Amino acid sequence: MRLRIIGVFALAWVGLLLHRMYSLQVSDFETWQDWAIKQHVSEVEVASERGPVLDRNGKLLAVSVPAESVYVRPKQIKDKDKDKVAKELAKQLEIKPSVVGEKLASSQPFVWVKRQVPRFQVEKVTALSIVGVGTVMEPRRFYPYNQAASALIGKVGVDGVGLSGIESLYEKGLHVDHVKTKGTRDAFGKIIQVNQVGEAESFEVPKGDALKLTIDADIQLIMDEELEIGRKEANAKAAMAVMIDSDTGEILALSQSPSYNFNNPAADSKNALKNLLVEAVFEPGSTMKPIVAAAAIDAGVVSEKDMINCENGRFRYSTHTIKDVHPSGTVTFHDVVVRSSNIGMTKVGLRLGSDRLYTYLRQFGFGQNTGLGLAGESGGILRNVNSWAKIDTATHSFGQGIAVTPLQVVRAVAAISNGGTLPKLSVVSIGAPPEGERVISETAALAAKEMMYGVVEDEHGTGSKAKIEGLRVGGKTGTAQKASPNGRGYMAGKYVASFVGFVGGAPMGVPRNFTTMVIMDEPRAKSIYGGTLAAPVFKVVMERSIKFMATRNQLGTAGGSDILELPKDGSEEDLVRASYAQ
Repeated sequence: MRLRIIGVFALAWVGLLLHRMYSLQVSDFETWQDWAIKQHVSEVEVASERGPVLDRNGKLLAVSVPAESVYVRPKQIKDKDKDKVAKELAKQLEIKPSVVGEKLASSQPFVWVKRQVPRFQVEKVTALSIVGVGTVMEPRRFYPYNQAASALIGKVGVDGVGLSGIESLYEKGLHVDHVKTKGTRDAFGKIIQVNQVGEAESFEVPKGDALKLTIDADIQLIMDEELEIGRKEANAKAAMAVMIDSDTGEILALSQSPSYNFNNPAADSKNALKNLLVEAVFEPGSTMKPIVAAAAIDAGVVSEKDMINCENGRFRYSTHTIKDVHPSGTVTFHDVVVRSSNIGMTKVGLRLGSDRLYTYLRQFGFGQNTGLGLAGESGGILRNVNSWAKIDTATHSFGQGIAVTPLQVVRAVAAISNGGTLPKLSVVSIGAPPEGERVISETAALAAKEMMYGVVEDEHGTGSKAKIEGLRVGGKTGTAQKASPNGRGYMAGKYVASFVGFVGGAPMGVPRNFTTMVIMDEPRAKSIYGGTLAAPVFKVVMERSIKFMATRNQLGTAGGSDILELPKDGSEEDLVRASYAQ
């Protein structure tokens, strides 16, 4: 009897199990599946992979590499444990416990704790094995050349969107929309990305297009290094430099110091997002003289051999007295530029006249931006000639009363170097460079070019520290007092020291000609002159760059540096390791 009763109960129990299994697996399968999906599967937005930024030779300047981000599911962590969890995560992720605590108190089912975390932190968080805490892989922007051209390239936020520079300007091409993917989690809440629920396939993150710049990464490194050395020696507030191809207008290097390494999360200063080469304006001082000289010769009002009386250093004009740092008597117009005479340039400027002077300055690109399209680019200040006072014709002739950007000056001097054509600047390589516009005759350009050679070669020239052995260098020094921010007068003891120049011909087998400008902003050294502070930096940048390019051309390769690059076999292991090491 007992056996029968036990048998009946056993059969009933088996029947209940079979009915339950039938309900779970057959009749109510969709209901239970939906419930399980809601509990174990969620939709996560993942940053798409940005396209790489390359230099002119195909070297990586910016690239997206895998990184992991830490998240929490607040509802899976018991209230009594949240303080402890907050302290543990804060310690390993090096953030404040109060920040983590706020995230744990969120009513949202999924909350990011820290995005794009270094590998060593991810390993520590994973080792904690906290239920409701996990990581998910998403792209992180990495700059193999660290701070090289950082102000130009720009910064990308943790959400994968460009915040400044090229990264922002070409956002639409470099970046595709973020993607949402289904994610399942294990017992510890770790996300496993899948293409479709139940299919554990690898998840393909959409990738933006590659963007090739005109920048030469190796030349950029040389300029960055030497500019920083020069800034420290000059004890300057900031320093800037730019090198362009004189014929095509392609920007080969563009530096500012101090610079910022966006691989370092601490580089979040507003100053890090500023590109001084396009935003900063200053009075050019004597660097304007060869440009005005070329205009005057082109207009036929003077020749380089004409004799100009420089009044032994003092000249009364209108209600002002114009002075020269180095007094001269009567010299050729060639020597007016070589000796940097304000008085000589004033007299030539008066021959040219305010209307023609203004027209030539506009033709050389002053008073308008260069058309690069970079955010914040200034057009400088060139007031309409109708508003000029009598003295303005004089001051504009030697670089006062007008505000310029470094890009405007280097482009105008390139027109002298290349024979009279103002090049159109470019920083993105999009095929054949656009043609420039002729602004002066070849004859006028050649005469002004010889004057600039004299600045470096002549015993009375102010640019002797720019000499490079075995090469012919032309240039012009500039030392200008900084205008007051309120627009009235000048700031005492605040100067801008500069040098702009070029190397003539095609030296040492280098197939292109280059024009470079170096600027020291508010130097606090014993000397504040462009000839002693900026010219030596120009010399070493040009000398090293030309030697490097000559060697590279002989080797027939775009290489020549040991900077980290993506391996040719496509493996990203070394690159990822380097990015996590930052």
